[in-house]
Amino acid sequence: MSVIVRNARLGDGAALHRLICDLAEHHGHLDNVVSTAEQLEAVLCAASDHRGCLVAEADGEVVGLAYWYEVFTTFTARNKIYLEDIVVSSGGRGTGAGFALIKRLAQLCVERGCPRFEWLAMSDNEAGQKFYKRTGGKVLKGAETWQMWGDEIKALAEAEA
Repeated sequence: MSVIVRNARLGDGAALHRLICDLAEHHGHLDNVVSTAEQLEAVLCAASDHRGCLVAEADGEVVGLAYWYEVFTTFTARNKIYLEDIVVSSGGRGTGAGFALIKRLAQLCVERGCPRFEWLAMSDNEAGQKFYKRTGGKVLKGAETWQMWGDEIKALAEAEA
């Protein structure tokens, strides 16, 4: 099976949405997906200098995606690339699609002069952790990811000091 990596383009919306739903379902958050194929296509397929969406195709079918963006980091006074989402469909696993996506992101870091490449992996995602170790990635010890959603954000926004 031949895998190619390319930028997401118009017409990929349905495949992108399917993959995002697969990712959300894998993490038990399918009910949090409110995006549509049309919304994803409008944003993820639009040209930008500081963000992008790569897709992996295996034999002409989109089997993976990697959504990334640049973030300025004060430690280096330069941008880093942050990988927000990477997902490969169950049918695309074992094809090299995941490695091809993350390798292309490393190439983008080199091309753009980004000294850092970061992403988050859930602690219970054993397959993902094993994959990331094979790529040479390392876990940042002592850090936890914190987040808020919907009503939590509203409560904080309205909170008294």
